[in-house]
Amino acid sequence: MPRTRQQATVSDDALVLAEARYGKNETLRQIAKDIGVSRQRLASLLRERGVRLRSITPSAAEVNEMARRYAEGESLERVGTRLGYSAGTVRNHLLAEGVVMRDSHGRPR
Repeated sequence: MPRTRQQATVSDDALVLAEARYGKNETLRQIAKDIGVSRQRLASLLRERGVRLRSITPSAAEVNEMARRYAEGESLERVGTRLGYSAGTVRNHLLAEGVVMRDSHGRPR
């Protein structure tokens, strides 16, 4: 008879705390270790709660939105904040799409 692994039950209070810690930029790995579940299980539980995980790649629609906002004059930082990504992630995806970056004064490079 094959053995099945029983998943650890995580209380709603623990998930609220985990979500808050993740929001303060703690890693999934550390939080999962502290509450006694795997990183993958914690990621799944947080996704079920509607938490957007940091390592997710932007969709094509999000990259288009990034390009549109940047072309309208928003900074990389502001675009990233509005869409839930870092300025560096926005920059990398815009460069991959061939978008010409501006210098710090708004002039094309």
